Amino acid sequence: MPRSYSLGKRAEHVADTRRRIVDAALELYQEKSVSATTMLDVARRADVAPGTVANHFGSAEGLAAEVTAQVLADLRMPTVDLFDGVDHLAQRIRLLVGEISAFFERSKTWYQVSQREPPGAQVWRDAEARYYVEQDALIRAALGPVAADADAVAVVSAMLGTYVLGAIEASGRTAEEAVELMADLLTAWLATRHPDA
Repeated sequence: MPRSYSLGKRAEHVADTRRRIVDAALELYQEKSVSATTMLDVARRADVAPGTVANHFGSAEGLAAEVTAQVLADLRMPTVDLFDGVDHLAQRIRLLVGEISAFFERSKTWYQVSQREPPGAQVWRDAEARYYVEQDALIRAALGPVAADADAVAVVSAMLGTYVLGAIEASGRTAEEAVELMADLLTAWLATRHPDA
């Protein structure tokens, strides 16, 4: 008599194996960096055969892309719906700066991981490119009609970099004080360019 086969159990097992592999890679990337982690390292940590890792992800690059996508999701990049119901430009700017600052705080560990990579590591270039696309959409949503001003978008983007907020904090301000100072600065500058906004 043939053994009964459950598609649901098979799919559950595949999903569990994939999750274990991603979790193992997350741990190893934090410990060693992406470029120093091999597929064999991941297989051993996940307690699977090396071929299983390859079957699920195809290559080390495929695995790294999946893991960085998971990292970005876990870090909860703010989305444009953040501004739903917020009409005043100054309030949207304060919200934007605060949420980006909080995102940077959540990202510190992974930023340090990325800094251990050789310059130009593809996986981090791709993740950074995704971040900048999402940040640009967020800035444009915060600016509303002012987003038609390319210089305003460029300045807000530059000012929201980790270096500027970090430099303000390094001068002895708390993260909250840095957010307030940056929001005030951007709001005042935008008001001189767009007094009706």
